[in-house]
Amino acid sequence: MNLTRLMRLTCRLSVLVALLSGTVSVALEASPSIYLVPVGESRAYRLARPITRVAVGNPEVADYIMLNPSELYLLGKKTGATNLIVWDQKGNFTSTPLQVSRNTNPIEVMLKVVLPNETGIQIFAWGPALVLAGTVSNTLVADTAYRLVNAYLGGTVPGVNPESTLANSASGSAAPASIPGVVNLLKVRTPQQVRLEVHIAEVSRSYIETLGLGWTPSSGNIQGSFRSGFVSNATLNLLLHGNRLQVEAERTASLIKILAEPTIVAMSGQEGYFLVGGKIYTPTVSSNGATDYVERTYGVGLRFTPTVLDAGRISLKVASEVSEPVTTETTGNLPTFKTSAVSTTVLMNEGENLVIGGLLRDKLNEVIRAVPLLGDIPILGALFRRIEKNSETTELMVIIRPTLVKSSAAVPELPTDRFVPPTRKELFIDGKLQGSPLK
Repeated sequence: MNLTRLMRLTCRLSVLVALLSGTVSVALEASPSIYLVPVGESRAYRLARPITRVAVGNPEVADYIMLNPSELYLLGKKTGATNLIVWDQKGNFTSTPLQVSRNTNPIEVMLKVVLPNETGIQIFAWGPALVLAGTVSNTLVADTAYRLVNAYLGGTVPGVNPESTLANSASGSAAPASIPGVVNLLKVRTPQQVRLEVHIAEVSRSYIETLGLGWTPSSGNIQGSFRSGFVSNATLNLLLHGNRLQVEAERTASLIKILAEPTIVAMSGQEGYFLVGGKIYTPTVSSNGATDYVERTYGVGLRFTPTVLDAGRISLKVASEVSEPVTTETTGNLPTFKTSAVSTTVLMNEGENLVIGGLLRDKLNEVIRAVPLLGDIPILGALFRRIEKNSETTELMVIIRPTLVKSSAAVPELPTDRFVPPTRKELFIDGKLQGSPLK
């Protein structure tokens, strides 16, 4: 008798002694179409008719003991699938599938303790795999249940709470590590949709002031130089003969206000993107010396990923940008852009307003241009100086407000619904581009 058969016989004898002594109590079940036994546990079945002999296809997966001709005891030894063959008293036999799977009782108890209000979660064991099915209230619950199953099966999960994990996944960080053998079929009962309202306000004030005398040559290109502290002939010629004297006094003030209010709706856990603007292509030189064109978008852009948590809290990954071409400044005949952008991840309640970005920039530039030597004369030197003062102040603020929304059967009002084409009289005689609304 080899060692394997000896161990099997010892195991059977131990179980049989325990059963006969009453130390192990089992609940008899009816003969099923498939035998399901958790690994490390046992099940007792009452057969439909008496049997004389039993055989297991793979003894390493499961073992058996005939308690009597009508009762069968099965023990799950290792996860896997095999079959059970029984012979009746007439010599006829039947083969029934036998499945030994993981024990789901501990994880079911844990889920009930951690998530007492979630009664729709179901766990099915099939061989070495666990199937996580059913419905949950939100994505935070689904993530928590999945993390618990992973930990139960020996998988690695981040050492942070699920809320931080969801926020990191929205920003592109690593999600909870998955392991083979877990099938996640959890679904949110009511898909939650988030509407994000963004208010981008920017005010730019500029002030330019110029005061002084300007020397403009009437013709030619005359240059002056210094020699030993004295004025050269060329400089005197510049000052006295070939130039015009101009008095410059100018003050310019301007105010620019940019206000963008993009709004976008996205489902929880999915990214939404919004852009109103245009595209421009700028030439670049590739590594092989060829000229290529790179696409550059501009305008009002918004990209965000919402994740709805419990108690009306929302995790938001937001990136907004307002850009416009600058027509007064170019670099190497290439267009330049003025851009205001903000990107962040925040956690806030539904319906609240939060300032996620702000900027206050104060720029001052003063330039003094003076005629050599003459501009340094006390009092009278002011007549030979030109002073420029340029100041610019920019204020920027970005405010976001997330709300949960549901679809509606009512048709929303479009911006074109209020437009009335002008009549010929209103267009050609009155000069109106929009007609009067009908009463």
